[in-house]
Amino acid sequence: MNKIKVVFAGHDLKFAKLIIDYLELTGDYSVRLDEWKGHNVHDERHSKECLEWADLIVCEWGLGNAVWYSENKLPRQKLIVRMHLQEVQTVYPKQFNLENIDRIIAISPYVYEEFYRVFKLPRDKMTMIYNVVDTEIMNQTKEEDSKFHLGFIGMSPKRKRLDLAVDVLEKLWEQDSRYKLFIKGKLPQEYPWLWNKEDEREYYEELFSRINNAPWKDAVVFDGFGSDIAGWLRKIGYVLSTSDFESFHLSPSEGAASGAFPLILKWDGSDTIYPKDYLFESVDDIVLRVKEINGSNLNNELGEQAKQYVRKHFSVEEIGGNWDLLMKELCRERNMADETTMNTVEN
Repeated sequence: MNKIKVVFAGHDLKFAKLIIDYLELTGDYSVRLDEWKGHNVHDERHSKECLEWADLIVCEWGLGNAVWYSENKLPRQKLIVRMHLQEVQTVYPKQFNLENIDRIIAISPYVYEEFYRVFKLPRDKMTMIYNVVDTEIMNQTKEEDSKFHLGFIGMSPKRKRLDLAVDVLEKLWEQDSRYKLFIKGKLPQEYPWLWNKEDEREYYEELFSRINNAPWKDAVVFDGFGSDIAGWLRKIGYVLSTSDFESFHLSPSEGAASGAFPLILKWDGSDTIYPKDYLFESVDDIVLRVKEINGSNLNNELGEQAKQYVRKHFSVEEIGGNWDLLMKELCRERNMADETTMNTVEN
């Protein structure tokens, strides 16, 4: 059987990498990348070359890439657009040529409903497939003091609400100085576009001043940016998600895959992704839960439960398998349509 030729197109393919790797490992797909320089900026000649080559196109993010491919897709091809949440704040979905889009994937039930609510995208073209987590690489032995270590991945922009994670640390540290908060990711100053925004800069300057003047300042550790999340998570017993809103938020699921307990301040749609045991109404509720777990010595048991949940719902095997089934279904539809057209011509 000839391999299915797939193009993945978009400005940011990091969330698609595990899916791409999975498809290539099946041996049924040949993959090319059309990496855009921005939401609506690309090398059009390269995109046209990819277009001529492909059987199936996946637009990662529904931005200018999805507009261009939906306008230029050839009749023999199938087009998938994967939507996150950022797109809701843009004009691009209104510019899609929906007739040429065969499937729209939303990464959570909440995101699915948001895109229907805002853009009235046709439900018969929409489906939901969760984001994917490399559960195997995250599953590493925890360090001895991990149960006193809170983890926070990605502090920018301010809607990530690092201040609330600091609140959690402060309340725990005041009762036991072994608690620490480890922060993984670039500092806000490393994003010029963000640091130039007055409200963002003021938020971080105030927060950093608070940390530097606190008796627990040495319990806040900025670990910087790096790709070795799995190794970093070895020292983390709890992963915090305190954002105002998210589309999916990989951090809690990556943490869970490592055996860390997810602590999520509820945001809209969080309950469509994560079980209620990981969802909390307030900072005080989170603090109480950490104390309960550490007081009961259930860390290992709850860590194993967290791993199992992520394996079942977000693993490469589960999510990659869903993508494989969808793509082959679309290709069968294409082949059946081609056969029908040939028969009509012959008759």
